[in-house]
Amino acid sequence: GGKWGVERREESLARPASIMTLTKSNEVTLTGHTKAIQDIGWSCDGKRLATASGDTSARVWTVDGHRETSSIELKDHTQSVEGVSWHPKQADALATVSTDKNIRIWDIRTKKSVHVTTPEEIINVCYSPSGNHIAISDKNETVRLLDCRKNKIIATYALPASFWVNELVWTQTGEALLLANGRQSSLEKGLVDVVKVDTTAGGLTPG
Repeated sequence: GGKWGVERREESLARPASIMTLTKSNEVTLTGHTKAIQDIGWSCDGKRLATASGDTSARVWTVDGHRETSSIELKDHTQSVEGVSWHPKQADALATVSTDKNIRIWDIRTKKSVHVTTPEEIINVCYSPSGNHIAISDKNETVRLLDCRKNKIIATYALPASFWVNELVWTQTGEALLLANGRQSSLEKGLVDVVKVDTTAGGLTPG
């Protein structure tokens, strides 16, 4: 690791044009939530930003030229909203999850949602690349697969009690999920686990 860092620094010094500097000159502040923001995500067209908050709401912000131009509040959850995930192809579709044990799929144009209730408090959510499925994980360290066309949970994958799932993402092909896990073992503090997804058979299996 140290050697790589030295070599990379020398390369950057030799080619200053490759160094990117971030500034706060175009900063914009979005205000509206009354409690901490738990998650954030851009829509597939890059025009809107969704936020999830402990105040039981999600918000969708339209930001233009580093200025907030409008925002809407999504209020159907009854407890903390823990995660947001935009549909990868439809800019008006947003999924939210909450500790009220519900996943909601919103039509942003109407502010209406459909929901599926699960047995546990949900903390992570991610749309599949096709937009046909949504993966969620809960406080009981269970991963569930939702078929958006049927509005139904079609698969469940329970991790050992010593695990906790911090984040989940799909591979680009939609054939597997990557789980960013923590483990209580003193020897394995954190690993990325692979779960294979079979959407035709409705199965989640270790990769």
